[in-house]
Amino acid sequence: MKKLFSLMLLFLFGASIIYAQDMSDMKSKLQTMCDEFSKRMVSGDMTGMWDYYTNDVISLPSYEPMVKGLDAVKANYEKMKESDMKMTDFSLTVTDVMQSGDFVVEIGTYKLKMEMPGMEEPIDDHGKYLNIWQTQEDGSMKLKAETWNTDVNPWMDMQMMEEGHGEGMGTHQEGGQ
Repeated sequence: MKKLFSLMLLFLFGASIIYAQDMSDMKSKLQTMCDEFSKRMVSGDMTGMWDYYTNDVISLPSYEPMVKGLDAVKANYEKMKESDMKMTDFSLTVTDVMQSGDFVVEIGTYKLKMEMPGMEEPIDDHGKYLNIWQTQEDGSMKLKAETWNTDVNPWMDMQMMEEGHGEGMGTHQEGGQ
């Protein structure tokens, strides 16, 4: 009985090491994908990036209504580009990865800088995001759902501007950042 118990413990220990390595590899793979996505967002060239999305993707953007379907997500991105908003810096950092069956949950943080017509200074923003990836039959992963929101409180920024204490969005840093 002791041998069986010892063997089971050894098996569980080995399985946990393999799982930890798998999650580490997954985190690295996702970070590589995020780095590529960030470069494309700054360049404005999304060619090939839409291949990472499922046709029925759901996007939950900050301060906007839910967007369902790849065509609608593309249209939303085009609308942003047409506003003459220019992203000058963008980075994603994967902080946590969880897997269950065919789904992988990616949680992370973002930082961005953008320029907009009529704004004297670029806007700095930072926040968090959550992506849900679905593993495809060929082993590739596609984005099934995404959401992000800012850590910058725009109402606090407006209040600070009205009181003459700040210069606008992104100048108020929450959480000691």
